[in-house]
Amino acid sequence: MLDRRPQRRLPPRIATPEFWPATFDRFDEILSTASHCQIEHIGTSAGGRALHGVTYRGRSGAPTLGLVGGMHGHEPQGPATCLNVISVLGYGRDLKGTAWPEIVDDLNYVIAPVVNPDARARMPNSFVGLARQDILHYDAGMTLEGVRHEPGNEDCDPAQMMILGGLFNDAGQHVNRETDPDNIRSPEIAALMEFMGDHEPDVVLEFHAHGAPPMLIRPTNLVPDEVQARQQELCDAIIAKATAEEIEFRPTAPESTHISTSLYHHFSGAVPILYESPQGVLDAGPAWSHEEILDTCMFVVSCLCEELMG
Repeated sequence: MLDRRPQRRLPPRIATPEFWPATFDRFDEILSTASHCQIEHIGTSAGGRALHGVTYRGRSGAPTLGLVGGMHGHEPQGPATCLNVISVLGYGRDLKGTAWPEIVDDLNYVIAPVVNPDARARMPNSFVGLARQDILHYDAGMTLEGVRHEPGNEDCDPAQMMILGGLFNDAGQHVNRETDPDNIRSPEIAALMEFMGDHEPDVVLEFHAHGAPPMLIRPTNLVPDEVQARQQELCDAIIAKATAEEIEFRPTAPESTHISTSLYHHFSGAVPILYESPQGVLDAGPAWSHEEILDTCMFVVSCLCEELMG
């Protein structure tokens, strides 16, 4: 007899350009040839997947920039950007052949390309050319009743989900809502914070994406006033450079008080900044291509490199 019970859906494997690595075989391919970097196993996800940390040593005594991708599985441009930065550091160009002279090898870099590999494994490789509604099917997920899950700041029960959303690891833990440094539940955030604490970056940029133009966010919980002032200074500098280069960008950087991004300061002393790039959906203003999305991410990295080099 045909089993009509709801079954968990698998994501469509949307084809993406070679410069947009979004699958584990491409991650492994790029990392395995990055001999200019040190690659280490920093932990294991709730679903048993390896978490990798990447370090690049520049000039002795130079500042350190931290980059974090893949906190949310449905935001593949984060891992793609991290791996393109690794390409620039080794070969002078990103994976599509563009030079980014501001991303200098004098700096030190601490990179976690895919923090939530469980979610990345469940998600499409891109939303470029789709609709905002398509993201809503995957970000927080869909219940067995076929309705969008409303997560708030809470974890979820994977057994109750038809689509376990990209916000969650395989245990249903909402990894970007870890705000209590004394009660970290998810193995991914625990491993990430230990990794950042070991290397003490000056600034950590965490990549996210949304169905809107580029936007910077200032995570402020656990972040003292003097560090918030530096956040504001850096965000203002990036926005000013975007304006000068006629790159569409939200003109202000709002604060957020309920995300784990602020933990970078608590564990490593870093200035934490969150970047929301466009997803490339069709019903969110002018269309953004894969190349344009990646370039905005690389632009933000290049601006931070310039600021750190002073």
